[in-house]
Amino acid sequence: MFAMHYKQHTKQIYRKVLHGFAGFLGRKSVATVGHVDVQRYLSKISIDGASLESVYRALGVLRLFYDFLNLGGVVNYVAPRFVKLRRPWSEGPRPLTEPQVQKLISATQTPRERALIEFFYATGCRLSEVLHLKIEDLDLDARSARVRGKLGKVRTVMFTKTSADALRGYIDGRRKGYVFVQDRPIQRGCLFLETRKWKVKWRPYRRPGAPKRHRDICFGSAERVTYEDARKMHEEYIERHKPRRPIRNLPLSQVCIRHIFRGIASRAGLKNVTPHTLRRTFATHLYNHGAGIEVIKVLMGHVWLQTTMNYARMGEDQLGRVFDRCHPREKLNEQSTS
Repeated sequence: MFAMHYKQHTKQIYRKVLHGFAGFLGRKSVATVGHVDVQRYLSKISIDGASLESVYRALGVLRLFYDFLNLGGVVNYVAPRFVKLRRPWSEGPRPLTEPQVQKLISATQTPRERALIEFFYATGCRLSEVLHLKIEDLDLDARSARVRGKLGKVRTVMFTKTSADALRGYIDGRRKGYVFVQDRPIQRGCLFLETRKWKVKWRPYRRPGAPKRHRDICFGSAERVTYEDARKMHEEYIERHKPRRPIRNLPLSQVCIRHIFRGIASRAGLKNVTPHTLRRTFATHLYNHGAGIEVIKVLMGHVWLQTTMNYARMGEDQLGRVFDRCHPREKLNEQSTS
């Protein structure tokens, strides 16, 4: 499992399946397992509520595990390979149409949201690749970026002019660090009454390692200044000084980006839009506009061509145009009339 360089999420799934299988066997050794034991285990987890996809995944994990034991001479044959199971069929997330993508882009409200949507749609990158993308990897003039994909493979992706403009507007002069970072809004401070005086407290951020301090600003006594006046002075002070939190050198988390996508999709009136949806949309739209499947494969960082073909689907409009162009029935009518 470690030699194959699986992602952490994949390792967790494999461990869960193997622990469950070991618990099902009890005192029985894994070296004495036959295909009937595997069938009984799959039947048990199915009865316990596992979906067909989960049962099929468990069978795949057991096959890999017993392949490993067979290579090491622990078992004489791979018992799970003698168990057949119907393969679950799933379309996966449907790609967006071009008008839906336009609605999604129009629903963005901040430079970071616009840059995220534009970059995902322009490059078809995986979520993990965008998370760890750094400013040093971008070439905005050439409209290209170096991303690190699965197994640490580095490839070059290209993006559109609108995506480059959105990135420039979001990066805003930053020279290094992660491209997509946490927004650091202006500190609003806290207006409060202390010893009959209106005060506002906010934190002046200093160099790393310096002691934490707070700064108090007094706006006058409560006898002379009303709450409304103190609040107005507070807002004017914040607007004038704009105290900001420093940008941390940490990328956005997967949870944060998915949350951003949900908010944008909700405003656009769309459902179930994720970064992976835009990855499929990228492949489908390129394919519909004439890009070769080999080119899409390279841009997406796939190893197998079949994987790319699962992503790039011909849209209904493109299907209709190809049908009208290629079906000979209308030509037969023209020949019969002439």
